[in-house]
Amino acid sequence: MSAPDLHELRNVGILGGTFDPVHHGHLIAAQWVRDCLALEKVLLIPCFRPPHKSNGAIASPDERLEMLELATEGEPRFEVCDVETMRGGVSYTIDTLRYLRTQQPETRFFLILGNDAFAEITTWKDYEHLLEEANFAIMLRGGYPQHEVVSKVPPALANGLAEAPYVDSAANGAEVLARRPKLVIVRVPQIEISGSMIRENITQQRSVQYLMPEAVLDYIGERGLYQ
Repeated sequence: MSAPDLHELRNVGILGGTFDPVHHGHLIAAQWVRDCLALEKVLLIPCFRPPHKSNGAIASPDERLEMLELATEGEPRFEVCDVETMRGGVSYTIDTLRYLRTQQPETRFFLILGNDAFAEITTWKDYEHLLEEANFAIMLRGGYPQHEVVSKVPPALANGLAEAPYVDSAANGAEVLARRPKLVIVRVPQIEISGSMIRENITQQRSVQYLMPEAVLDYIGERGLYQ
């Protein structure tokens, strides 16, 4: 069988994380990248055990998976993927990408991550092979200048980042993707919400209303999470 034409490839985003809990910051960023790059959908993949957090997650893998499913219910272009939950153990992005490519060889994957996370890419397992398995959609984070990212990554990635096209709307997204870049920089709205902030607010009995979908808020209350 001949290789598929790149113009016929499905474009799918991947946003991974602990999602402890999922909040509007995650969802807005995923939606923004999806729309700017005209992605068919975004896979939201909660990790089983994060490799870079010594204390792991607080909610269980199944609870974080359920919260993601509640948060994305009724949104067909978001798909919750349980590949890392089912695999168990420490969740490594390279393993997930390789698995997804075996399952969907005619899909062009875009790994969505903040520029702060990209700056730490050399700490990831087999980071040198990540670009063989997926493209990168790098989100600009407020307060983390690009020159700091460039100074922390190897020269090949620094050069790629310096040459990466910027996308800030669907109007130029299609034109950028037609050039088949391995790295794309996406300007996203800066939403100052974090899982740690939400957990601390719950522990301190402060309101977390409006920080996450109502269904997730109800789930947290029913389960007594983060108390």
